[in-house]
Amino acid sequence: MVKRPEPIAHGVMDSAPENEMGVVCLFMDWARRNKVRIGSIQSQYPDCIAWQKAGGSEKRVRIEFEYKSRNFQAHKHDPAGCDWIVCWEHNWPECPKKIHVFELRKEYGLGFNVWVQPVSDKAPNHFSSRLGKLKKTEWSVAKQAHEGDLVLFYHSSPRKEIGDVFRLSSPVKTYEARGKSFEWNNRKSDSFANIERVAQLKSPVTLEHLKQDPLLKNSGWIRNQLVSRAKVTVDWIFLRTLILARNPGMEQKLPGPDGMAVGKR
Repeated sequence: MVKRPEPIAHGVMDSAPENEMGVVCLFMDWARRNKVRIGSIQSQYPDCIAWQKAGGSEKRVRIEFEYKSRNFQAHKHDPAGCDWIVCWEHNWPECPKKIHVFELRKEYGLGFNVWVQPVSDKAPNHFSSRLGKLKKTEWSVAKQAHEGDLVLFYHSSPRKEIGDVFRLSSPVKTYEARGKSFEWNNRKSDSFANIERVAQLKSPVTLEHLKQDPLLKNSGWIRNQLVSRAKVTVDWIFLRTLILARNPGMEQKLPGPDGMAVGKR
């Protein structure tokens, strides 16, 4: 099955960009509507020189376009030569503070990602059982996650079901293990954020439900048996539909792909 990217409302493109050129296209549209003047687009670094209104004058802004903000680091750009990173998704928590990261997802109403994260009672502290009793806590999350994202916890053993939905309520921070490694992933460092409960599913979504759903069953994270943290934003529209079919009346708790729950639009 061929899947389209996430739909975009009120944009020059009808769906989310899939590369850097799409980011450029969306930013040109945003800049026109927000009175940011484009001075030049160039092949050398930085990609763009623009002018932004600042009081009674204009301020020069040096812009580098990236599909994901972390690509700036991968391309070994000098932070001293850039004012803004314009990207579709901000996945670089360690970005230098002097650079403003302009994340277009938020500008076009798709300001959150969705993650499915396994949790098990095989660990000594019985993480799966403990999670079900909490309304808010600090928890290990994907390093690329950020405040406002949803985390759907998959209780991998023995239940094999998605039963708890939380939202990140703080930025992600990286901590070093006090011992040799963290007991749940054998790593010397891990990323944490505060999370708050969005919903506890009275009728959980099991692995078999996911495998039988015609719109989800071929997704890589399902074929992989949900054994690792997976970003499932592109599948959220289908996954949300499945959750609501099993849990009627939860529409106002679960945000739609545009970030808004039914009844709050």
